[in-house]
Amino acid sequence: MNKRKLLSRLIGIAFVAAFSLTSCNLPVKPVTTVNVTATQVAAASPIAPTATLPPAPAATVPSAPAATAPSAPTATGTVAPTATSAATATTQLTAQVIPSINAYCRKGPGSGYYSVTSLQQGTAYNVIGRNSLNTWWLVQAPGNVTCWMGDPGATQQGPVDQASITLVQPLPATPATFVDSAKCNTKLHTLTVALNWSVEANVTGYHIYRNGTQIADIVPTTTAYGDNPAPLKTNLVYALEAYNVYGVAPQFSVTVPACD
Repeated sequence: MNKRKLLSRLIGIAFVAAFSLTSCNLPVKPVTTVNVTATQVAAASPIAPTATLPPAPAATVPSAPAATAPSAPTATGTVAPTATSAATATTQLTAQVIPSINAYCRKGPGSGYYSVTSLQQGTAYNVIGRNSLNTWWLVQAPGNVTCWMGDPGATQQGPVDQASITLVQPLPATPATFVDSAKCNTKLHTLTVALNWSVEANVTGYHIYRNGTQIADIVPTTTAYGDNPAPLKTNLVYALEAYNVYGVAPQFSVTVPACD
């Protein structure tokens, strides 16, 4: 029972008693109003203290850890080279040829061109040009010399076939005609040989050979030569060779029978 209900009951009891006394014509003593405080009531009628339960601890629900999605692994594979990088790698290679033997290096792509220097077997030389057949190469030789190498057994390295095709000055052409007129005098034991040939372009002069030995150097405006007296008792082979500053044309030869 709480304090307020107890106080109301005490007040009600007091009113009932006063009314009973009045009905019996009994002298009624003045009613003394007693102010009962809540504190006095509490003291008169001890009330079991209300059990104060400690507040239940709030249930702490552990929060689930935030799901962290695994990041996709970064691809670390080898990236295929692009066309540009492939082209760059190709252009970074050096075109070279390596002679299989010690070889002459010439003024042009052919054995008729004069030799400039010689190249060493097994040494790599940078290629800076080539002929259209890719059989002769313009190379950088020692001493800042550029010349042509045509060793068929040479080893090629790098993009040799991509070197630019280089044009050169032409050699003179072999004369179209080369004839002899020989007179053998058996009584006098003499031999006279007259040689004649046709005129060709790009010629600086003509060399005359007899049995492999040069016997004359003829100016380009001359187309005849006389060998007088010529040797006796042996066959004579005469060769004509046109030349210019770059080299010589293939030789044209005639044979004169021996004169006794």
